[in-house]
Amino acid sequence: MRVTNMHARCPLCGRTIPNDRQHWCECGKTMDPGCFDAHGTWCSVHGDDAWIGALER
Repeated sequence: MRVTNMHARCPLCGRTIPNDRQHWCECGKTMDPGCFDAHGTWCSVHGDDAWIGALER
């Protein structure tokens, strides 16, 4: 079960994200919609460049 906060902070850009704009990835990160799109290629779970996401953790 995932518990969402009213606001979360994007780990990539640092902006505060309201609950209705949060995008969750399979790797467990909550991101801004724009960062979510950019994160896809280096996600540690399913990205083509997963090694970058693994180092980022």
